[in-house]
Amino acid sequence: MRYNRFLGNILSSALERQSDGDKYDILLNTIFKAERLGKRDRIWVSDRFFFYLRHKLFFDEISENTEVLAKNIAMVFEDEPDEILAEKIKNLKKSGTYDQLFNESFPKILSNEIRTLYSGNAFEWFNSKAKTVLRTNLVRILRDELSGKLKNEGFANSPAPLSPAGIILEPTNKSLKNSELFEKGFFEFQDESSQLASLLVNKNTKTLLEPCAGGGGKSLSIASFFKNIEITASDSRTYLFNEIKERAARAGTRIKTARFQDIRESFDTVFIDSPCSGSGVLRRNPGDRWKIDEKMLSDLNNLQKELIQKFSEKVKIGGELIYVTCSFLKCENEEIIKDFLNKNKDFSLIPAKERLLENLGSEELLSEITDGDFLKIKLMHERDLMFGAVLIRHS
Repeated sequence: MRYNRFLGNILSSALERQSDGDKYDILLNTIFKAERLGKRDRIWVSDRFFFYLRHKLFFDEISENTEVLAKNIAMVFEDEPDEILAEKIKNLKKSGTYDQLFNESFPKILSNEIRTLYSGNAFEWFNSKAKTVLRTNLVRILRDELSGKLKNEGFANSPAPLSPAGIILEPTNKSLKNSELFEKGFFEFQDESSQLASLLVNKNTKTLLEPCAGGGGKSLSIASFFKNIEITASDSRTYLFNEIKERAARAGTRIKTARFQDIRESFDTVFIDSPCSGSGVLRRNPGDRWKIDEKMLSDLNNLQKELIQKFSEKVKIGGELIYVTCSFLKCENEEIIKDFLNKNKDFSLIPAKERLLENLGSEELLSEITDGDFLKIKLMHERDLMFGAVLIRHS
C-alpha cells in the first residue's frame, strides 16, 4: 500500500488529541484549518479517523503507538495490510477475539445492551454510516418539487418511506449547506426518526411548548407539519434563541422564545426532547459510544426524571405531554415513563401507534417505528433510533 505520510501524521495528531474534550468534528476542523488542507485531504483524514472510532478496541489492541496506529488504520481501511498487520489479524481470528474487538467495539455497557435487545447483525448496522436525510419545509415547498430541484443540482435522492416530508440523499462529496435551496428555507437537515417524533403531536393542538428546544429543530418540524399551532420554544441555554429565530425566519414561520421561568401559561401540548446519551444516533456520531458509561446514564436518568416532572406542570387538563429521546436504552425511555406514571396518577399513556396512524393516514410500515404503546424505531432501516411516548393529563 502506498501510504501518505503527510496525511498519516495529521491523522496521528488527531488521534493523540481525541481525548481533549472537543467534539470530534470541531477537533478535526481545527486541525484542518491549521494545516490548510483541501477537501480531498480532509475527507481522507476524516474517513479514517471515524473508522478508528468505530473499531477502536481492535486498533488499540494491535498498535504500539499513534504513528503505527495511523498506518494500521489506513491499511485496514483500504484492505491492504502489510505482512505484520496481516499476521496480527490472523492470530486474533485464530484466538476467537477478532469479532469482539473489531465488529463489537463498544463499551461493555452498550455491547451488552445491544446483544440483549437486538440480533447478532445489529453491530454491523451500528457501525455503518448513516445517510444524510432532509426534511422538506412544507410551508415553503412540496416534497416532490424539492426532490426534483435537488436532482437538477446533482443530488440523487429518494423519498423517505414514512415521513411525508423526508428525503434521503445518496452519498456524495458535494455539500448542500451553502446551497440556494437551503438559504430559501426549502429544507432542514433532519433524520426521518426526528420527523416522525414530531408527528406524535395531536393535530388539534393550539398551543405547544418545547422546553428543551436546543437550536429549534423539533419546533421547526412541528411548525412545518402543523401550521396552525402556536409554538413557544425554551431552553436553559438562552443564547440559542437567536438561532431559533433565524431558522424560523428562513423557514417562513414564527416560533416564540421565552425563558422557562418567565412562562406563566399552560399549554395544550408540552413536547420534551429530553437530554439523553445519544445512543440512538451512534451511526452519525460513532465516537460518542466511548463517552457512555454507568455514571453518565445515572446522571442523565436523574435529570430526565426531574425534567419530565417539572415540565409536566405546564400541561393543561386534557392536554398532552410528549417525551422523546434519541436513545434505545430502556433506562432513558420506558423506565422514565413508568416512574413518572407511578408518581403522577393524573396522567395516562396514549398508544403512539394510534397517534401516528392519525397523522400518517396509513398503517403500512408502522411496525418499523412503534411497538404499539411507544414510538420505538427499529434497527436495519435508514433511521436513527428514537423513542417517544404520549401522555394525557386527566386532572
